[in-house]
Amino acid sequence: MRPILEKKPIVALSGRSNVGKSSLLNRLLGRPVARVSQKPGCTRQIQLYPAQEGWLWADLPGYGYAQVDQKKRLLWLKNTEHFLKEEAPLTCVLIDSHIPPQKLDQIWVAWLGSHNLPFVILANKVDSLSQKERYHQQKLLTQAFPEPLYWGWVSAKTGEGVPAFLEWLKAYWHL
Repeated sequence: MRPILEKKPIVALSGRSNVGKSSLLNRLLGRPVARVSQKPGCTRQIQLYPAQEGWLWADLPGYGYAQVDQKKRLLWLKNTEHFLKEEAPLTCVLIDSHIPPQKLDQIWVAWLGSHNLPFVILANKVDSLSQKERYHQQKLLTQAFPEPLYWGWVSAKTGEGVPAFLEWLKAYWHL
């Protein structure tokens, strides 16, 4: 737990391994601070980064496939769950906009809801969807999850949707 003097709102980025959490974090911060890799499971511990807007970003280890043993993955999950329960951040569940709803994402969102943790859903990689594909995926994905506080359609690559999300965050935190 953090000392009380350092208490700032936290926005935690969560999602499956290799969905683009660190890439999106770099886009949100406007500079490369988080390590990005093609290899799943690069983020192995919770990393905190200050945002100029006044909150902290938390880059969480991914869930799902990573080239580490089961014991390490379970430790990551345990540490992540402990962090979320202790700090109660606004959790961003990052999903891949190209693919159908994933069971792991749905289980994770259900876990957040069962612990009354606030969450938003950000569908990443929308820059490479055609208009028709985007419409189809928006309909499919929004029906597959409980209603989040915010649905965002973003691209870590181009920055699409990022300004709208940051404006929503400022309003959410009353900044």
